[in-house]
Amino acid sequence: MGETSVFSCSACGYESSKIRWGAGSMDATIRFLPALCRNCKDIVEIELTRRDLLVENFTCPACDGTIFFFERAESFTCPRCGAPDMSVLQHGYW
Repeated sequence: MGETSVFSCSACGYESSKIRWGAGSMDATIRFLPALCRNCKDIVEIELTRRDLLVENFTCPACDGTIFFFERAESFTCPRCGAPDMSVLQHGYW
C-alpha cells in the first residue's frame, strides 16, 4: 500500500507538495518514489510504473534536472537550507 507524505523543514519552513510513495493499493503495478532535484531545490514525485530503476534515466518532472532517489535514506536533508533530519508527515494512503 502506498502512502502520501509531505517533507517539512523546521529550520527554514520548506514544505514539499504531497508526494505519493510506494505501490498503489488498488493496482500494485503503479509505483512512485520521492526524489531530490538539485536544480529546483525541491523534493518531487517520480512515477516508476513499468520503468526500471537500474536501466533508465530519470529526470525532474518540473525542470528535467538530475534527480536523486530517497529509497533507502535513513534521514532527509532539506533541499533549500541543508538542515539535517527533515520531518516526513504522513497524509494518508493511496
